[in-house]
Amino acid sequence: MLKTKQRLRHDRDFIQVFKKGKRHSLGGVLLYYKTNNLHNTRIGFVVSKKYSPLAVKRNRQRRILQHALEKLYPKIIPGHDIIISYTNRDKVLPYRDAVSILETILHKIKLI
Repeated sequence: MLKTKQRLRHDRDFIQVFKKGKRHSLGGVLLYYKTNNLHNTRIGFVVSKKYSPLAVKRNRQRRILQHALEKLYPKIIPGHDIIISYTNRDKVLPYRDAVSILETILHKIKLI
């Protein structure tokens, strides 16, 4: 699990990243990012009810994405706010695929 300093926790932070940030998607994973004035990168996860009406499925997918990003977090350049959203309906993204997709997206936008 990411530490408190490494997470986006407030609605105003999420709204700023959604409105003023850039986005990139691949394989059902949508990544929003924006620079911040901090010395660390903060990350938030969103899995909406459009993915599944069942909270159990949404939480499982969120945990898979969190675990995949924990592996990549030390490589990320500090000073960014990142939101990761999963949009592919009714399909669970396996851990291995999540790691490779996130790594590919982060390389394309030059955050790694």
